[in-house]
Formats: sequence, C-alpha cells, structure tokens
Amino acid sequence: MPTSPLSAGVILLAEDDVITLQLVRFNLERAGFQVVALRNGTEAVDYARHQPPDLILSDAYLPDMDAQHLCGLLLNDTRTRHIPIILFSNHTRPENILAAFESGADDYLLKPLDFAELIARARAHIRRAHLKPSLNPLSGLPGNLIIEQEIKRLTEPNGPLFAVLYIDLNHFKAYNDVYGFPAGDEALRLLARLVTAAVADLGNATDLVGHIGGDDFVVISTPDRSDAIAQRLIADFERQAPELYTPIDRRRGYITARDRQGIIRKFPLLGVVVAIVHNEHRPIGSHWEVGELGAELKQFAKSRGGSAYVKDKRRV
Repeated sequence: MPTSPLSAGVILLAEDDVITLQLVRFNLERAGFQVVALRNGTEAVDYARHQPPDLILSDAYLPDMDAQHLCGLLLNDTRTRHIPIILFSNHTRPENILAAFESGADDYLLKPLDFAELIARARAHIRRAHLKPSLNPLSGLPGNLIIEQEIKRLTEPNGPLFAVLYIDLNHFKAYNDVYGFPAGDEALRLLARLVTAAVADLGNATDLVGHIGGDDFVVISTPDRSDAIAQRLIADFERQAPELYTPIDRRRGYITARDRQGIIRKFPLLGVVVAIVHNEHRPIGSHWEVGELGAELKQFAKSRGGSAYVKDKRRV
C-alpha cells in the first residue's frame, strides 16, 4: 500500500488490547497517518505480505506470537524485510529490551506510551526508510536493490532450488508512443496487479514479486511453481489488456506507430513475455549469470511475438 500524498504514511498496528489499540490509532490518525489495526500477529504478517505498509507498530507480546517470532517472519520474507518495526511493551527489564532488538526490531517503546514520542519516532523511521531505494515508486513493489540481494542469496554455494521469472511487455514502446505515458503507467500497474495476484494464488508464501523499472518485472519462486505462474499471468493479461485500447484499436487488433528506425508500421496489441531461469538441472553460480540467462531467454520469447513464456531446459 503506497503512501497517499496527503498521508504521513501507512502504519500497520498490531495490538490485542482494545483500549490501547483505540488510543494508539486515534493519536496516529490525528497526526496524519493511515492506520490498519489488527488484533494478532498472524493477521498482521499476512496483511504486510500482501499490502506492505510504511511502518509496523506492534505489541512485543501478542496472543499468538512474541516479538522474536513476529520479527523473524517479517525479516525472513523479501516482501516485508525492508519495513521498519517499532515494538512496545510494559516489560522494562533490560534483557527484554535487548531481546527485542536482537530479534530485528528497529525501535522499542515502553508502556504507557508517550504519544508525542511515538509519533516523532514513527515519522523518523518512515523518513529514513523512504530514503532507501527499496521500492519502485510506480508499482510499490520491491525494486532493484531487494531483487539483487535475494538473487545473490539464492546463488550462494549450497543454496536452495529457485526460479527467477523475468517479465516484460511486447510492443510497450509503441503503446507508449501512441497512447502517452499516463496510459503506459496504467498498463504497468495492471501488469503489477496481475503478477502479484498470480503469485499470491499459485506461488509460495515467501515468493518475491519485484519491479526493476519500466516494463521489467521479476518473480523469484521455485521451479515447481514457475510454469503455473507464467501460464496464469499470460491468460489474465490476454483477457484484460484489450481494455487498455480504444474500441477502434481493439477491433483492429493493432496500432500504427514509428519503429526504432522511424518507419511507420503496424504493431500488435500488448503481450506479456516471461523468461524462466532456474537451477533445477544445473547450478547457477552468481546473480550476474541469472541476469544473462534471463536476458537471453527473454529475447527469444519476445521474438515469437505476442504473449509467450520460455523456460530454460538446458542441463549443462
């Protein structure tokens, strides 16, 4: 959930005590924050994975999990590890506070809360988080930095099985030239929604959906899920993409625009291309190798025209 221009930020609040939850929510909203309030850690983690907030504010001892468990789930998930976490509790012993920081929390406040201090700290953490180039501003999805870090982790010696899906649009430049950048941005938002939905329904709980920039998206999943994700994405995009065009262009099935050589020609409607790089049958030793293989496969898929996906089948 990207921050609204009129909002100081979106805060996910997890607190089981109703009175505390209402007081915290009231003071945060009065300070200009959007607040999503939940009563347990399981719901909070699930919400953060699907609609990442700007900040997570949680009681350190929820009914279903403590701070160590909560922070572990958030920090071990590529969709949420970039979100700052503030914990609060009435436990004042140094060992409790130290344990909270060691679990991965960015800050710790004591009950009863000083709301002026809470608001100041929330603003500071959100401000610092926004200085990091972690999210793509158009889609709100993790950007280059997070994607690269995750692929580096997966390609370390003795790493797990993985599949990286490189996704982009066929004929996007022509569409942008004819319909303009605002329409192009809407096409990218549609693609982001469809990729996210396909992964949510068919991927693993820890899969990453990322946005490199422009029409380049990435999904980091596992080989056994990659084909289904690609097939679902193509089917959904083929069904919805025609709505991006005027009725006339939709009926014709093409638009006219200048190509890169300046020659006016016909371009088909937008298609989505998926190239799948994986290490199921052969080792891949670096994130550079993953990127090179992805570029090669994507070029091959784009040469087919329209929507298509290609999965690396080489074993050596």
